Amino acid sequence: MGARRSCFAATPWRRLLRLGGSVAALLGALVWWQEPAAAHAHAHAGAPGPAVQALQLPGAPGEPDLPAYWFRPSEPEGVHAPPQPVVVALHGCAGLYRRSEMSASALDARYRDYARWLTARGYAVLMPDSFGARGKPRGICSERFDSRAIDAATRRADVLAALRWVAQQPGVDAGHIVLLGWSNGAQAVLATLDGSRGWPVGTPSVERAVAFYPGCNQALQQRDFRLRSPLLLMIGGADDWTPATRCVMLRDAVKARQPDVRFQLQIFPGAYHGFDGSDALHLRRDVPGGARPGKGVTVGGDPAARDAALLQLDAWLAAEEP
Repeated sequence: MGARRSCFAATPWRRLLRLGGSVAALLGALVWWQEPAAAHAHAHAGAPGPAVQALQLPGAPGEPDLPAYWFRPSEPEGVHAPPQPVVVALHGCAGLYRRSEMSASALDARYRDYARWLTARGYAVLMPDSFGARGKPRGICSERFDSRAIDAATRRADVLAALRWVAQQPGVDAGHIVLLGWSNGAQAVLATLDGSRGWPVGTPSVERAVAFYPGCNQALQQRDFRLRSPLLLMIGGADDWTPATRCVMLRDAVKARQPDVRFQLQIFPGAYHGFDGSDALHLRRDVPGGARPGKGVTVGGDPAARDAALLQLDAWLAAEEP
């Protein structure tokens, strides 16, 4: 995997991140999350968001077209902007929406806030909806993992279709695509990055990837799981839905096969599933899996872990080579 020069490497912002290190990353993170956690959910209610286009994303062969949302950074008038890097962002098992309506205005606050944060840093953001077109806009969290019709292979096919669509869009840099996912979407990140599987001709590669609290067990069970792109994986040390111990084992197995691959694992002690959100910590009893089957799983935000994760994410995106 050769070094790739960042498309923003020549800009003052990217130079500041390289030279300023964690201090610059801190300043960048505070652009979004400077409010107390209790106020976070409503802090940006009146703030203008990035321009968003609702569209139908052509699906993989044999699969339905997908509802998707395409966010573009604002560009100063009269300034010739360079091609924009892209983040393809993959929702978790609860789906994209905070209510049953399938629209940009109904997107969950987590995804709207991430779109704002990423576009403020110059990224176009594509959020495909893997569930709505398949009749499950409210998600699949309560379904048993081994009986889900929308599995890792399905979501991987959706990701590959999304990558091909991105490569055809004007004004974007298809050589700088970041794949980012949460929970079930993070498992789709792992499935997509699995280097033991073939890569379709004509599909652009992923420059780097980010996985928030995935279930690592499925990838761990594969005998020859390998990474085809650098990966930042962030997870809570107290996560009782997708335990961090499995991701440690996955990291170690991958590093044993690929000593030179960049697999950065960040564990936040005491944080639970969904630590980067703003919901209060609560127990979900409708989830059949987890570390304690039948007893529910703990989900909720952790302000300290959330802020630290944003620092890690900012630095990961800013690095010329992750």
